[in-house]
Amino acid sequence: MLNFKNIFINLVTIFAFFTLMALGTWQIDRLGQKNDLLKKIQRVNEDITDLKDVNIDDSNLDDWLYRKIKIHGDFISQENIFVFTHLSDPRGKFGGAGYWVLNPFKSDEGNIIIINRGFIPQNIFDQFSSSTNKYRENIVMGYVRKFEKENIFTPDKNMKERILYLFEKNDIKKMFHIKKIEPYFVDQIDEYNALPQSNETQLKFPNNHLSYAITWYGLATALLIIYFYSIFRRKKFDP
Repeated sequence: MLNFKNIFINLVTIFAFFTLMALGTWQIDRLGQKNDLLKKIQRVNEDITDLKDVNIDDSNLDDWLYRKIKIHGDFISQENIFVFTHLSDPRGKFGGAGYWVLNPFKSDEGNIIIINRGFIPQNIFDQFSSSTNKYRENIVMGYVRKFEKENIFTPDKNMKERILYLFEKNDIKKMFHIKKIEPYFVDQIDEYNALPQSNETQLKFPNNHLSYAITWYGLATALLIIYFYSIFRRKKFDP
């Protein structure tokens, strides 16, 4: 006669074991991704490269992430796009909840590049967004960054106030009414006293994925030990 209680326990144990193993494997995968990111971040120490001397496109973008480039040209729109953020470890005087300020820049070579000019705190958003912000620089220096992709957890964009929650390429093109932009944006690192507060690229990331993986695998191992020990105990004491 079937023992439904034992069948249920076995199924729960199998499900829990494979779930714990999957979580551990996911953390190993995240560890590889994090190590790759940390390796790329080391590029910020390299010499600056003039955009006119290189060609950055989809095929070699990963090789240029976090490298410093210099761009000659002009800002082509005084309108801003804002990306909500929380700056937890600012280099400048402002931090906390706020927005990145984006503007399009046309290089002397004809490339249209989105520039993240820096951070403004949330409490001055209304004042900043309603004022005229004239950006006159004809040289921009910054880190090459990759656009982001939306997921199910991304909040809805605010088209009226031009607020996004990710650096999403298609939304940025739509808001600026630009058909074609480069496949990357640039975090400006020129430091000015005025807002937006530039040079705030996050360059430090925690890397605890190995310890998380060991924890999940350890729990899976402990579960197996407990499971087989309980079987042994039942066989030993069952009449």
